Amino acid sequence: MGNVKIAKIFGSEIKELMGLIRSTGKECYIVGGAVRDFLLGHKNFIDIDLTTSLSVASLIKIFKQNKIGFDDRAVRYNCLIVSTQKRSLQITSFRKDIRTFGRSADVELVQNIEEDAKRRDFTINAFYCSFNGEIIDPLGNLEDLNNKRLNFIGDPESRITEDYLRILRFFRFVAVLDLKHKNIDSKYLPIIEKHINRISELSYERVAIEIRKIFLATSPSFACKLMHKVGMYEKILGTYSEVQFLRVESLERRLKLTPCLVRRLLALEIQNPIPLMLKKEKKYYNQLSDLMKLDYNPDYLGYKVGIKASLDVLVLKAVKDSSTSETKDLERIKKASNKVFPIKFSDVHPFTKSLNITKEKINLMESFWIRSEFKASKGNLLGLLN
Repeated sequence: MGNVKIAKIFGSEIKELMGLIRSTGKECYIVGGAVRDFLLGHKNFIDIDLTTSLSVASLIKIFKQNKIGFDDRAVRYNCLIVSTQKRSLQITSFRKDIRTFGRSADVELVQNIEEDAKRRDFTINAFYCSFNGEIIDPLGNLEDLNNKRLNFIGDPESRITEDYLRILRFFRFVAVLDLKHKNIDSKYLPIIEKHINRISELSYERVAIEIRKIFLATSPSFACKLMHKVGMYEKILGTYSEVQFLRVESLERRLKLTPCLVRRLLALEIQNPIPLMLKKEKKYYNQLSDLMKLDYNPDYLGYKVGIKASLDVLVLKAVKDSSTSETKDLERIKKASNKVFPIKFSDVHPFTKSLNITKEKINLMESFWIRSEFKASKGNLLGLLN
């Protein structure tokens, strides 16, 4: 596989932090999702996790000595969160589980990555990258990644009962890796279904994070179909409709739209969607909800709210009405988004002498201009003052 250029691929701050830890004589590796995504050819790494043979007590000591800020709320799990200029990353000590209690566990520190790898959830997440850029596959799982097979490490039921969040992570990886039936062992779904009610023991915050990642995958329909099959979709998200899912994905492909959480929540009529959204997404959710109440007009939408919101409304209307988006509507939206209203405040106010009347007249002119398909000239519009 060749050696990875850590600073170039994952960032110089990651390389420096790994070097600091290694200066103690202990090892440090990038582990899990970032290494997996690198092997899959991805280029952007938001979440990067490190693991080390150094104890968490020693990590705290060197971080304090070097004035590196950290969050120690998960210190009882031998885990620290460090914030760099570009991202937050999780650092854990090599460990193995002795006893597990849902998301909690009694752990024991170990000194080799083989033992550390055995406690991880899926084979595709048990890859490590050393400070020198060497990719290490301690459990021999590369074939699973190459064939996009989603397998639990060890006994699947034990992995699930150790941490019920792994049920959601299972469906998340089905979605983000765009897996199909051939990529999944059929024995997993009955085991998951057996434990599906234990999801209620998880905090909704943790559940929401996983649901967000599922819905932001390029094509989450198959993962959600499996969630429905085991009775999980209805429990968390409401009524399931495969037809709506496929229609949304088809329209997004046709319009070349990137995944949008708000668009999908509205199109699929997800119950209790607010906790799934960030602050700016909640604002956009309300905007789209209001636009859906208006009579659909491509010219108005394109000019007033721009291409993105207009295309989202186009998708929502098409899903609601079981119709297809018209190419002519798409073209009208694009053209309207570039239009500039020819009337200025200074063109009207000298004739009205009243701020409120000026605003009223401008609004009337703008509405007339939009209805004219932007053909009314400045002279025509000013003629409305008479």
